[in-house]
Amino acid sequence: MKFSFKIIILILILIIPAGSYFGCAKNSKRILSNPIEVIDKNGVERNYNLHLPEKSGGDLPMLVYFHGVRSQEFKNKPVLKGYTGSPLEETGLIPFCRMNGVALLEILPSYSYKFLDVKAYGWSPFEKEIDGIEKCIDLVVENFNIDSGNVFLAGISAGAVLSHHLANRRPGKYKAILSHSQAYISENNEILSPVIYGKKFGVVFCYTKGDYDNLKEFCEESYSVYKKNGYNPVILRDLPPLSHKWSNSTNGRFWRSLQRAGGNSD
Repeated sequence: MKFSFKIIILILILIIPAGSYFGCAKNSKRILSNPIEVIDKNGVERNYNLHLPEKSGGDLPMLVYFHGVRSQEFKNKPVLKGYTGSPLEETGLIPFCRMNGVALLEILPSYSYKFLDVKAYGWSPFEKEIDGIEKCIDLVVENFNIDSGNVFLAGISAGAVLSHHLANRRPGKYKAILSHSQAYISENNEILSPVIYGKKFGVVFCYTKGDYDNLKEFCEESYSVYKKNGYNPVILRDLPPLSHKWSNSTNGRFWRSLQRAGGNSD
C-alpha cells in the first residue's frame, strides 16, 4: 500500500508534537515536588522539592538547603528593606547543582511564629519543625540514588542555625554543614557547644562583608567553640554581596569547602 504525500505530512504532524511532549515530560522529572508523602509527628504534611542533576551515574551527593526567616510583611519594615530570606531560587544553587551532578533538596517550613511582631516562617519552633525535616531527608536518601555518606546541609541565617541543630541531633549523619551568616545558637541566642567532643561532621562558617555585625560575631564565636571541641571548622569572611543574603557568586567555593571540611569525619 502506498502512502500519499498528504498522509506522510499528517503522520509527521502527529509524531513531532508527541516527541516534544515526551521530551518536556522527561525534563520535568528533574524537579520532583513531594514525590513521597511525608507526615510529621504532629500530623502535618510536609512540602519539599528534590532537584536532580542533568546527568547521573551511580549514587549522587546531596545538598539540603534551608532559607532564612521569611514573611510577606517584611516589605513593610524599613529595617528589612531588600531582605528576602534568600529563597532557593535566589541562591544560584539550582543551576550549580544541576551542572555539577549534585542532588539538591529544598524543604519548606510548616510552622509560623512571631518575628519582629509579624507572622513569619523560619524553622521555629525547632521541636515542631525538625521531625518532618528529618523524615523528608531520610525518605529521599532511601528512595532515590543518593549516597548516604555524602549528604550536606546548608542554610543562611535561621536556616544556618537549623543546620547546626540537625547535625548535632544525629552526629555522623551528615558529612558537613555550611553555616551562612549565623551559628550554632539556642532559640535564646546563646552560643552552643557540639553535643559530642571530636569531629563528627565538617563545619564551614561564612558571612558577607555587608552582613549584620552581631551575626558576624556569632559566626566567629561559634567557630571558636567548635575548634575548642575538637573540630576543624573553616570560616570564610567578608564575602559579597554588601547585604545579609546568600553569596551566590561563591557557590563553587562553598561546595569545595564543604567537601574538604567533610573529609576525615569519624
